[in-house]
Amino acid sequence: VKPTWPRISIVTPSYNQGQFLEKTIISVLNQNYPNLEYIIIDGGSTDNSVDIIKEYEDRLVYWLSEPDEGQSDAINKGFRHSSGEILGWLNSDDIYLPGALYAVEEYLSKHTDIGCVVGDIRIIDKSGRHLYTRKAIRFDFRTALYGGAMVPQPAAFFTRAAWEKTGDIDPAY
Repeated sequence: VKPTWPRISIVTPSYNQGQFLEKTIISVLNQNYPNLEYIIIDGGSTDNSVDIIKEYEDRLVYWLSEPDEGQSDAINKGFRHSSGEILGWLNSDDIYLPGALYAVEEYLSKHTDIGCVVGDIRIIDKSGRHLYTRKAIRFDFRTALYGGAMVPQPAAFFTRAAWEKTGDIDPAY
């Protein structure tokens, strides 16, 4: 057992995603990571999202429901309330597989010169059935520049230092 675990901050941006939100929340909380900081930023949902969030608020570090300027704005708000050394966001219709946060922590702890890690993702349908797996590819700047590579958001995690170096997500995207 490690004497101290680096804090991992996960932000879930959400807007009217009540049909998926609880599975997302459970997938984060069931990681049972010992130093998890979980934040949900809701864009003022009019469905049952806020009721679902309130069911779990005792296990959240912070949550907010108010109109915003979209997903990027919500993610930026969440990270401004975070204090983790490792950051990630999980959209409200995505889920983590068991052990995801432990795997991220283990890799980044061993590779302290890396600012971001990306893993494979399983594409699922709205009932949670696995459709196919999209394998992570080694990052290549030229390929990314010309649109040939995309970072799969549910499997991307980065260090606070990398986030601070690059700054907030541009709300235009």
